[in-house]
Amino acid sequence: MCLGRLYRVFSTNFDFLADTSKARRHGFQEHIETETMFREVFADYRRRKVIP
Repeated sequence: MCLGRLYRVFSTNFDFLADTSKARRHGFQEHIETETMFREVFADYRRRKVIP
């Protein structure tokens, strides 16, 4: 197999799609919205003086 082709398949140039329906069917109901999670992470980083 050509390594260039393999690289193209596993490179980050492709969009990532995730289906969480199977996890939810098996009891993983809790989730956090992406924007909320990032706001909390960055607020924590600022509080700890990791970022300004």
